[in-house]
Amino acid sequence: MSVLKSISDGVQSYFDKRNEDREVMDNLRHEAEAQKRLIFEEEFKKNALEVAKAEAKKEAAEKSGLQKLRAMNRTRRLNEIKDPSNSIFGKLGEYTQKNLARREENLKRTHELREAAKKMREEKLREQQQQRQERIAGSSIKKPFQK
Repeated sequence: MSVLKSISDGVQSYFDKRNEDREVMDNLRHEAEAQKRLIFEEEFKKNALEVAKAEAKKEAAEKSGLQKLRAMNRTRRLNEIKDPSNSIFGKLGEYTQKNLARREENLKRTHELREAAKKMREEKLREQQQQRQERIAGSSIKKPFQK
């Protein structure tokens, strides 16, 4: 029996090793496919702009009149250097910076106006107190209707 057992163990180990090798090869194939896909996507992104430029040039060559002008304008815009300030995020950032600056100016102006109003109130209170004191001082001297 030990001979049969060793033969069956040998056959079983052969098939186990074969299955492991197959799994390793499958994993390597999947990784290679994933790498191919990533490389393809990267190259596609790089070449998408070139494809759009070529299509715009082709349309410009084929068409005439207003359609040609539109195609040429699109070609020119595609050829322009991409400036991040022209993107939506650049514009939003610029808008935010302007709003922050405007907010700071408004806070400063509000603070100045409050200070000016506070000074005016204090001055008005001083004037009223001074007028009261003058009235009190003047009323103690003159008592015209007393008998």
